[in-house]
Amino acid sequence: MNICKTVLSVALASVLVTSQAHAETSVGAYVNYDGWSTGTIDSFNTDTARQAATINVFSTFDYNWWGHLRYQSGNIVSRGATPLITWMPYKRDRPDANILEEIIDGKHDGYVYAWLDGFKYWLSTYPTHEQPKIALRFAHEFNGTWYPWGDKPDALKAAWRHLHSMFVRKGVSHAVDWVWNANNVDVDSYNDITRYYPGDDVVDWLSIDGYNWGSNYSFSSWKSFDETFSQQYVKMVENYPGKPIMLAEVSSAEPHDLPSASKGQDGDDSDALESKELWISDMMDRIKTTYPAIKSIVWFNTNKELDWALNLEGNTGLTAYNNAVSDSYFAGTLDVSIPTDTASEEEKPQLAGRAASNEVPEARQGDNAVTAYAMAMAKKPQVVGIAKLAKEAMGIRKMNKNVLRSWRLESILPKEVDENRQ
Repeated sequence: MNICKTVLSVALASVLVTSQAHAETSVGAYVNYDGWSTGTIDSFNTDTARQAATINVFSTFDYNWWGHLRYQSGNIVSRGATPLITWMPYKRDRPDANILEEIIDGKHDGYVYAWLDGFKYWLSTYPTHEQPKIALRFAHEFNGTWYPWGDKPDALKAAWRHLHSMFVRKGVSHAVDWVWNANNVDVDSYNDITRYYPGDDVVDWLSIDGYNWGSNYSFSSWKSFDETFSQQYVKMVENYPGKPIMLAEVSSAEPHDLPSASKGQDGDDSDALESKELWISDMMDRIKTTYPAIKSIVWFNTNKELDWALNLEGNTGLTAYNNAVSDSYFAGTLDVSIPTDTASEEEKPQLAGRAASNEVPEARQGDNAVTAYAMAMAKKPQVVGIAKLAKEAMGIRKMNKNVLRSWRLESILPKEVDENRQ
């Protein structure tokens, strides 16, 4: 027992020293117009103290690569950033369709292969040594009920592995990081995000979406960064140590935001004396000191149902953000290195077969997994805010379905942006 403790302590000390000396946490954003305009990307980069390493865009199964995403991704790459493509299994003309089951049945194989042909050709337009990568966030916020793909863990896993196998067969998996994304609060039937995990072999990043909604809903109140993220973060590092974590959507309401009945907001202005500046300062400090697995931060920089942005009309928080990201700790890119198991030369021929299987393999254990687990357990936040998140989950469950869908889905695919995609 003493020998085991000594070995673990030595490994842990080495990892923690290395992680502090070579920080790899990057910053990025979702900006208006989903990458169709370089102007909004340039504006964000001009106003912030560190250029965005990642730009998030939302896309559905209505849109392909060559006719749509090549333009958006090309704009993002031209600004030195990695496209984070939020790929939603959704079609506007069939908003309630179970696209996950259709993917499993192969009904969208033609669309996906055409998407991949366009992606592969787009890659070839860049010099070999300069070909970009993308991060693909498929079926995000799966543990919610506001999207038609939510609350379907078995279908999510099978559809994920089906798609991943297609990327492998097309020979483009080297250019894609797969991002598994949970909402910060469980609003599904399972209350267990591990039910949705498709397997270590087909996931590159873990990620969380979380917002401080302030007091704008009757079921919400001002939450600190820890109250917003600690619960889901700890679940992730305990179950999947060694995987980098992305905050794929993060923001805070403004204290001056007032509840809007037209947007389904039935709260009050009891958060009027809070501070978005202080919220952001605390967030960045907590990430640096207590959340070592967070390697990417993607700010939701738009004013939709609330004023989430940093640098648009009426926003605050930019000074705190700039002060924080000036620290070299936040100078990373999406190319991170976290201790994890890798396939041996003997195992590599089996990878394509494993990717084509819909069965989730058991986690592999090894020295690197032990080291990663030690790192995750040694520096992690205390879980707080459980009661607040439970109240939010209960309130969201009671929301009218149409209001809820408008609140979450239509706010990220506004009509005016959608028309630009035709």
